[in-house]
Amino acid sequence: MKRLKLVLSLGLALIAQQATAATKIVVGTVPNIGDGPLICGIERGYFREQDVEVDIVPFKTASEMTPLMVRGDLAMMGGGVSVSFFNSVAQGLPLRYFVNRGQAPVWHSIVVRKGLEGKVKGAKDLKGLRIATSAAGGLSEYELGKTLESAGLSLDDVETKHLGMPQSVAAIQSGAVDAGVFVGPFDTAAIQGGGFHLLYADEMVKPRMEVSGLMYNADWAARNAAALDAFTVAYIKGVRCFLDAEKPGPLHEEMIDGFVKYSAIKDRAIYTDMKWTAIHRDGRVEVDSLMDMQDFYIKRGYLSKKLSAEALFDPGPVERALKILGAQQK
Repeated sequence: MKRLKLVLSLGLALIAQQATAATKIVVGTVPNIGDGPLICGIERGYFREQDVEVDIVPFKTASEMTPLMVRGDLAMMGGGVSVSFFNSVAQGLPLRYFVNRGQAPVWHSIVVRKGLEGKVKGAKDLKGLRIATSAAGGLSEYELGKTLESAGLSLDDVETKHLGMPQSVAAIQSGAVDAGVFVGPFDTAAIQGGGFHLLYADEMVKPRMEVSGLMYNADWAARNAAALDAFTVAYIKGVRCFLDAEKPGPLHEEMIDGFVKYSAIKDRAIYTDMKWTAIHRDGRVEVDSLMDMQDFYIKRGYLSKKLSAEALFDPGPVERALKILGAQQK
């Protein structure tokens, strides 16, 4: 009888353990302030409430993450929309864009090196300069291209250098490049290192720019539909926490603690001076912007096939999450 009770007790313990085991989701990101909702979700327990455990893995560019996404090593990735995403979907690889991580205004700054203050005063003065962007066919190249177009120029009128953000900061300081396109907090670091802010590249883009989002591996999502929906609920709660944390106060300081913990930049002063990224409060995606980026990359010769919005984007997870949470932004 005692043995039977022991077996039953162990069995119930095992069932309880299985019932409470969280689904682990590995998310690759290009670290920047757009990670705020993920950090809020982890640190405030929103993912834990949904029986989801999120592990953030940092990368230099979105292009580096794509092969790992396709292979299934990452369930999701977050970063700027790049050529590799469109190419991967065109090739039939299992990637879908599903929730916003950043929309204009996001304060992506073109920072110019010290010594060019009197010569470079606007977009037209960028002609002939060496300008750092994160990757060929990356979001910063798109932003730079649209900025140049606003002044009657094109990417062919400048010399682009493809560098990671930390390397771009060092290149501005050393004079290895004349300018760079930066996201926070790297723009602040570049300016503190002697550069000067010229303009916000994302403000030059029309329609309103879908700067960054999360994409899932479609094969993983098909096997883990409930986990995907649970993640999205927690993520949108994280978005709202992050946006509320922009105002000075305890939540703002808590958010900075999170950035210091998860980012390579540990100087709190940089985050204090930094502008918050705009994210749609309900996680909705600017689909028209995705289509404009695709057109730009086709024009540049990076893409040969135009895809439909339905092939690129899945609105389902956000719509289902908003039935639970309610919408807060039109």
